[in-house]
Amino acid sequence: MMFHVKPICSFHASKWIALISVVFFLLSSCTGSRQTTQISDYILVPNGQKILGNNESLTAFIFENNTRNLPIERFLAIKFRTENYLNSTYPVNIDNNKYQLILYDNADFEKYFNSANYSVIHLQPQDDQTDQQRKFIAWSLINSNNEDCLREDSLFQNVAVNYLKKLKEEYYNQ
Repeated sequence: MMFHVKPICSFHASKWIALISVVFFLLSSCTGSRQTTQISDYILVPNGQKILGNNESLTAFIFENNTRNLPIERFLAIKFRTENYLNSTYPVNIDNNKYQLILYDNADFEKYFNSANYSVIHLQPQDDQTDQQRKFIAWSLINSNNEDCLREDSLFQNVAVNYLKKLKEEYYNQ
């Protein structure tokens, strides 16, 4: 008596390949895209950089950059009459009180806020002068006692936000 065995290995292999393909497709389609925040005017975001004399992280005033304008560093250097485009802090006087404006450079912005968390709304391809211009700008403001003026429970928040909104509009309208 002889037994005859059919070669069914190729049939099973193609079934396994099809099954693995379907499972891979289902798993890859289930991973959703990451949700980003759109900034229509500005947002206040905690967990910024820390400063000497204050153990808490600063709150940042973040807004979308107008890439048609001068780089923000040049604008601030002209406005505050400094000769250095590399400054990240600027002394500010608001209602006869001394403050310090802190500009986050690209590396600090990525470190503390990650630009992938935000999506650009107003950028048009023809408006983009250079790929080197940042898409978002972040500022923090501290008073002479190194207190975060943008923190939610700060008594200076209203003054700080109003000042930074005016500064942003001045930058946009230059």
